[in-house]
Amino acid sequence: MPPPPATLPDELLEEILLRLPPDDPGCLFRASLVCKPWRSRLTGPAFTRLYREFHGAPPLLGFFENDETVLCWFSPLPPTSPFFPVHPGKCSLFVLDSRHGLVLSNTIGPDGEPLCLIVWDPVGHRQWRLPLPDFVDWPTVPDCAAAVLCAADGCDHLDCPGDPFRVVYVGTDDDGVAQACVYSSESRAWSPVTSCEHPDLPLHVISSRPNALVGDAVYFLCHQETFILQYDLLNQELSMIYWPPLPKCKCDEYIVMATEDGELGCATLKESKLELWSMEADAGGAVKWVTRRVVDLQNLLPSPPRFLVCCANGVHVFFARTDLGTFTVELNSGRVKKVSSSSEVIPYMRFYTPAPSTMASSSENIETAQDEHHDQLLPHSTGDVGDEKEKWVEKGEEDCEWEDGWEEEAEEEKWEWEGKKALKELFDKGSKAIEEEQFVHAKHCFHDVLESRVLYYGRLSPMCISTYYKYGYALLYKAREQR
Repeated sequence: MPPPPATLPDELLEEILLRLPPDDPGCLFRASLVCKPWRSRLTGPAFTRLYREFHGAPPLLGFFENDETVLCWFSPLPPTSPFFPVHPGKCSLFVLDSRHGLVLSNTIGPDGEPLCLIVWDPVGHRQWRLPLPDFVDWPTVPDCAAAVLCAADGCDHLDCPGDPFRVVYVGTDDDGVAQACVYSSESRAWSPVTSCEHPDLPLHVISSRPNALVGDAVYFLCHQETFILQYDLLNQELSMIYWPPLPKCKCDEYIVMATEDGELGCATLKESKLELWSMEADAGGAVKWVTRRVVDLQNLLPSPPRFLVCCANGVHVFFARTDLGTFTVELNSGRVKKVSSSSEVIPYMRFYTPAPSTMASSSENIETAQDEHHDQLLPHSTGDVGDEKEKWVEKGEEDCEWEDGWEEEAEEEKWEWEGKKALKELFDKGSKAIEEEQFVHAKHCFHDVLESRVLYYGRLSPMCISTYYKYGYALLYKAREQR
């Protein structure tokens, strides 16, 4: 027998493992399978803390996409990523925002109405449902935008605990009055509504556009180019702030963001050039835009960029839309990659390190997630339990079930996905409906099956092939029937 290979000194081994790329967590998981000592080290709290401090900003693990067919799904950026979040509930979702490892979504009813909000921690396998603010009343839903953020005292946001959190919700009605309030997971209630309005012009917040957290304020874009909405988290006040207009730039052509210095800035596209701006005051106190960086994308992208979708703060990654799809542009490396055909992209950033219970391969993790990961749903109220339950029943929230004990965790089986058996039954119902030429009913059955399987397995998984075929068949014959 040959002598065993020499072992690496602990100091050298740690230096090597610390340099495994955080944006490809599959490297960490494969390293944890080398031997038991490596596994113990990689899954220990001391290493995970050092790993996060060594790399600084959380990596971009992937992004959520909103789509008209299956509403939302998660697309991991590394092809071998073991991170694949489990769908957070048996309802249709529309992702609004993501920050500090949390995801904020609307639940969507059959008529497209928003029913409630879900705050979701995909890594911690927890979620919380909360009612919409009182000023959101279907069908007269105002133009709205929302933001989610960690509310833990002293958190450096390298490994946010998930709870406590805050949700800022801003809406502008038909009269151009802006209203906002903030939800606190600690008080389990919305704050009093605060409002503001322009003396001459109506305010209209832009839905589905990135917002920016800078210091203790969240900023939202409006359709007017010369001012934006600011929500002060400390004073819980909404205000309208004027800022210098960008030269030859409309409000829907730029995104707000936090600069490297922690100031409010923005990014925009001028023809094929990505321009990063920040606000500076001159000696006389006048505020103006100053260009901080310009990146020419002409030779990087295969097609001219049309507009900026969003950016991943801290890692210098921008999502740009072209005629050929949505591409990521990494400013530090210059790498460009097509990642989507959708223009509704919400980046998800979080450290994802091995844990003792997640030592399976990527495909095994996806399979076990459906059977073993049980998300924790804590019902949240703004007042009396009976009143809230009655209010939600009036809104038609059939998928949401309520617990009388607000201080106790909701029973897992009430919020758990029905699983393979229920999906198989729904698939069979759709197939029977096709045989009976009830194509409208078949379309609804296969839509629900497709949505759940895409969210569990990914939209390109072989697990979805038969559902795509049946869903397309139902759509085709439904269209022929209506001609």
